[in-house]
Amino acid sequence: MPSQQSRANIVLDLFEQYYHRVYCFSRRSLPADSAEDIAQEVFTRLLKLERLPELTISVSYLIKIADNLIKRRYNKNQRFNRFLESAEELAPATVNRHVPEVEVDRAELNRHLSHLCPKEADAVRLVVCEGLSYQEAAASMGVPVSTVNNWKYRGLQKLKDRYNEPETAQARLAAS
Repeated sequence: MPSQQSRANIVLDLFEQYYHRVYCFSRRSLPADSAEDIAQEVFTRLLKLERLPELTISVSYLIKIADNLIKRRYNKNQRFNRFLESAEELAPATVNRHVPEVEVDRAELNRHLSHLCPKEADAVRLVVCEGLSYQEAAASMGVPVSTVNNWKYRGLQKLKDRYNEPETAQARLAAS
């Protein structure tokens, strides 16, 4: 424990002597809050040095640590920006698929939705038919978003099941 205490005292002394200079160096390249983060990280890294009591630490050493941290941060931000750009290039191809609009008779739609419980029918009508977001539908129904999602899912499943049954399909063909 005495070695840990001496390490902390060494770093505290260096912090008191050189923090302002390391911060000013970082501030030349970064906004104030980021420069402060870098300056604090420099002294945090000193605590991790194995041979800290044996070393003589100068301000130039501390500034070099700050410089390396700034470069790493810059490179990391550049990689992230490249990722975002590539994601934007891919997004239109996968997200903006054109879904054709289908004309549906209002009476026929109401007849199909009448086979659902009222809450499920409302959820399907608001989200699927009217195109409201889950948040908007939830607000209009006075329930949580997850509840709207569940009702819509159950309603659509019931409609699929009802109209995919073999005897129902045969009855529809016979009626045509």
